[in-house]
Amino acid sequence: MKKSEQFIPILKKDLKLVFTWKTMMVIVFVPFIMMFLIIGVPTLFIGTASTTVYICSDDLGANVTNYDNLTFSLNLGDKAIAYVQEYANNVSNLDVEIVDTRLDALNESNGIYIPANYTSEIFAGTTAIEYHSTSGSASFQGVYFNEVKLRIQELVLSWFLALNLDVAFPDYNEVAYIPPVGEPTSGWSAETLVLASPFAYALFIMVALIGNMGRTIGFSKEKEDGTFETMLTITKNRSLLVLSKLLVGVIATNLSILAYFVGSALAGAMAKSLSGGTDNAAGLEGILAFPMSDLLSFKGVILLIGLGSTLVLAMLTLMTFDTMFSKTVSERIGTSVVMGFGMLFYFTVAFDPGTTAIYARINPFYWIYHAFLSMIDLSFAWLDALYIVLFLGLFALLLLLARRAIEREKALFT
Repeated sequence: MKKSEQFIPILKKDLKLVFTWKTMMVIVFVPFIMMFLIIGVPTLFIGTASTTVYICSDDLGANVTNYDNLTFSLNLGDKAIAYVQEYANNVSNLDVEIVDTRLDALNESNGIYIPANYTSEIFAGTTAIEYHSTSGSASFQGVYFNEVKLRIQELVLSWFLALNLDVAFPDYNEVAYIPPVGEPTSGWSAETLVLASPFAYALFIMVALIGNMGRTIGFSKEKEDGTFETMLTITKNRSLLVLSKLLVGVIATNLSILAYFVGSALAGAMAKSLSGGTDNAAGLEGILAFPMSDLLSFKGVILLIGLGSTLVLAMLTLMTFDTMFSKTVSERIGTSVVMGFGMLFYFTVAFDPGTTAIYARINPFYWIYHAFLSMIDLSFAWLDALYIVLFLGLFALLLLLARRAIEREKALFT
């Protein structure tokens, strides 16, 4: 048999390792059930927890003339608070707390500030409140917080109707509060930062599963079954063994990614149904799940390519260790190296998604993380291009090492 003709039988053999019940448990069932439980189970507890909205009003009020030309004093800030409190009294999971200062409200996770000129500006044709919220719009806290903001807007419009003024409704604005110095900052836009935490979390979780995946479909499995030395003996072009494992690794990682997002989406759909939300996001926005609206856009394509690239790199790293060392040594060192870089990456970006610390920049997983998020943010620069070049260079180096170790039979056997 020619060298090229041996590749198809080798690939078929490796594919059979993927579609066994043990391997499917590792690469499909585990990521699916993990995401479903991690997102879905807390939803049941979050749904029973109270959401507290902090409000501060500095509104000084204004003299208003109604349709009968009667002038009276009106303070819409105070009336808005009373209206919101009345609404909260009829909602079991919502509390409204009145605070004294603007920062007392806006430094909370769900806060609203009504400025001093609120009433006067309304009758001048415009109005604005300031708010700060760390809750996603599809979460329970986000739903309640948006309802509170809606009640404030509703009060303004109702007073215009009650006064029967011969003027147009004011422009109603909601200004997002910029977090104070000390909170995570980044050159990326707010929309990109929404994706940063779930992207980092997905990378970390999937890399954590790579070790088990390598033991079920990689060269470790061949050594365990006693077929590795046989394959080296009968294969003319031994680099085909590396290529076959790499292609099978791509297939396996894609199955894991699919299972990850299916579990996340189903749990998010359950969360949305429990919260009574009506938006199109099929998942809890935040640290765990991607907003489905982003996944179904060009952003989702870039994120999935980035996640797949990371997993293939991790798989190739394990495969390189498998070919260069014995089964026992490769499992201990290879898995430790991949998991070590994975943990270092995640805990580096968990508290500051836009970090540029030196210990982050030397991590291959960070290269992919930063470069692909910069593509989404449309702020891809020369440094991101360098990260891509470094990633491709590392990938080529690992592939070369694995091929040479196979071709020269430098693999050690237990």
